[in-house]
Amino acid sequence: MPIEESHLKRMAGSPWISKIPPSCPTCGYNLTGAPSSRCPECGTIFSRKQLEQRARDLAVQAARIREINEVSGWGLRLAIVGFVLIGLGLLIDAFSVIRIVGLPMGILTFGLGTSVLRALRVPAWAADEIGVRANYPLGAGVALLGVLLTVLSVILT
Repeated sequence: MPIEESHLKRMAGSPWISKIPPSCPTCGYNLTGAPSSRCPECGTIFSRKQLEQRARDLAVQAARIREINEVSGWGLRLAIVGFVLIGLGLLIDAFSVIRIVGLPMGILTFGLGTSVLRALRVPAWAADEIGVRANYPLGAGVALLGVLLTVLSVILT
């Protein structure tokens, strides 16, 4: 249902609350200052409620991406600790410790690294606006370190 012009004028007076600008639910076009309730890019008719919901959804996604990036960082720390413990196990000839410590740490590190794959794609303009992007290289690197840690803990014992 299109928005009437009188309603649009009334809405124009109210501030947009979200940090994320209004965007078309179909094509993602930035609708800031759009003169009507029709997207100038793809022609989709929208309502303010749809735009507010989309902005809220993108804000939630941004928060998830920040958390996922943080989880990948913890995975990197865990991988480093795992490699140090495997090295110490080799130095003191404690091969059973390597398997007991290295295998679970490797599996957990792999899981933390692959968590970045849960991040949905955020439109480029929205990522610029909210200032966060999924750190796919970090996640892939941590997942690879997890595999390496797991394989080393199995091979060395």
